[in-house]
Amino acid sequence: MSDFNVNEFLSSLDDKDSQEIAQVTPKNYTSDLYKKWFRSKTNSGFLTIKPWFEGMKVKVDIGKTSAEGKLISSTNVYLDALDFAAYLKSIVIGSAVSIYPANEKTGVPTNEGFASYGGSDQNGKIISRIFKAHYWQSNDTYDAAAFAWKCGHFNAKKSDTGAFIPDMKSPLSVDSIRVTRQDISEISYRLDLALTAYAFANNEWYEHS
Repeated sequence: MSDFNVNEFLSSLDDKDSQEIAQVTPKNYTSDLYKKWFRSKTNSGFLTIKPWFEGMKVKVDIGKTSAEGKLISSTNVYLDALDFAAYLKSIVIGSAVSIYPANEKTGVPTNEGFASYGGSDQNGKIISRIFKAHYWQSNDTYDAAAFAWKCGHFNAKKSDTGAFIPDMKSPLSVDSIRVTRQDISEISYRLDLALTAYAFANNEWYEHS
């Protein structure tokens, strides 16, 4: 995950947005909306997505496993469900190149990228949670046929507005996975169906969005 000017990024947010980024208190989770396992010659792991629509969030969990299938590491983040759904849909329909261009300020190096910043206080310890998606990188070359999804936890401090300011040189947990466009098509379809079903059953869903 590349460094970027955190203070400059946070200064671009107004107080309301900063507070919304900070306030994530997940309660109950349903079954997995999507699960993917991967295995290569050197690595293996998983991607899990679970909805928490009561708070209009989705939990994205990326982890590594050993050759024996034992958990080595796992890093999760909580994304705004509507923002994430809109991003995925834009990739599927081909509009993400213009809607989500590369953005140096948020640390997204390619077009069709996405970044989300949040965090929490855990027993007096301030932790920043960051999610990034961009084209898959091999050495210095980016491959637009697939994406790298990254979840990271970092030591952090809070700004006066309540936003979490990550110390990018102090990672606590970082995991990533390769996600193909075919994967994104399935995830987008599943998320759209789940959101539609939730909205149909909860007429006042927008009050939580």
